[in-house]
Amino acid sequence: MNMKEFIAKPAKPAPSSAVGPVAWMRENLFSSILNTACTVVFVAFLVSIIPALFDWFFWSANFAGATQAACVGDGACWVFTKAWFQQLMYGSYTDGELWRVNICVISLFAVIYAATKLPKDYRNKIAIPLFLVLPFIWIIILNGKLLGLEHVSTDYWGGFALNVLMAAASIIVAFPLSFLWALGRRSEMPFARTVCVILIEFFRGVPVLALFFMGSVMLPLFFPEGTNVDKLIRVWIVLILFMSGYMAEVFRGGFQAIPQGQYEAADSIGLSYWQKNLLIILPQNIKISMPNILATFIMLFKNTTFLLIIGIFEILSTTQAALTNSNWLGGHSTEGYVFVALLFWICCFSMSMISNSIERKLETSHRN
Repeated sequence: MNMKEFIAKPAKPAPSSAVGPVAWMRENLFSSILNTACTVVFVAFLVSIIPALFDWFFWSANFAGATQAACVGDGACWVFTKAWFQQLMYGSYTDGELWRVNICVISLFAVIYAATKLPKDYRNKIAIPLFLVLPFIWIIILNGKLLGLEHVSTDYWGGFALNVLMAAASIIVAFPLSFLWALGRRSEMPFARTVCVILIEFFRGVPVLALFFMGSVMLPLFFPEGTNVDKLIRVWIVLILFMSGYMAEVFRGGFQAIPQGQYEAADSIGLSYWQKNLLIILPQNIKISMPNILATFIMLFKNTTFLLIIGIFEILSTTQAALTNSNWLGGHSTEGYVFVALLFWICCFSMSMISNSIERKLETSHRN
């Protein structure tokens, strides 16, 4: 037999009919009569609404101007969001001190970037400690007293920056607290287990609006006479506890998904209880629970809009106040709420991308 027959020949390229956009459409959009019908209906729906939508958003929209008089025609009046942009983003924070809000928001994104891009050793030594102290640094910067800056009362904190910083501060503090609650619920000590179960079930079972009212109205009744805790701090505490209740159950599900052999292996090499849970169990728990962790983060972020119920001027309540302004009574609610929705969607989508990046870094299945 000729030796040439044993030499491996290079693989032939896939047939042109099996690759490319046409092949993808044939396989995914027109693979059956039902899929073809659904595709046609969906395309017809898009064709019927997209031109009118783009016309309202862009072609017939009003962008130039600073007053309601600039809003003419049937298109969107983006002049409204332009005129109220500062209030929507910063609330009533002092004009000359807006740089402090910007520093806080930039520091959040900088630490997130460091946590996802730094090598593991630097990430554990730098990014994680920075995360834990960020909320308290923000309070010092925004308040200004301890730094000798102009004092800005929390009554003037607001806008979308408040939504972002409040959600981030609650998530950062609630993350380790919820992990402790989850450990306590699995503890063999009856007292610790009972306390953690009561806390978790209470904060998961009570609506967040009720918790906000309790934090703003009832919580001061439990403080010593003469003690005055800022309303925003009280609401922050409520958000932390609310988040901790949900996150604790997410972590508990992760604990149950980890094979028992991981616990036994950690015990066999002589690790202490905290070494085992922090070095072995927690990283695996985060990897397993990441989709649920992200869903809980997004839920809390969107729940910050409920702050309007207790008179805190986050972005939604600021939008409502702008719509009732005597100079803007032309019915611009659609533009205002679309603007708010886009901001929240951008932030939630970004959180999803960061979550996917963390999942890829923690991936250990060695799949191609």
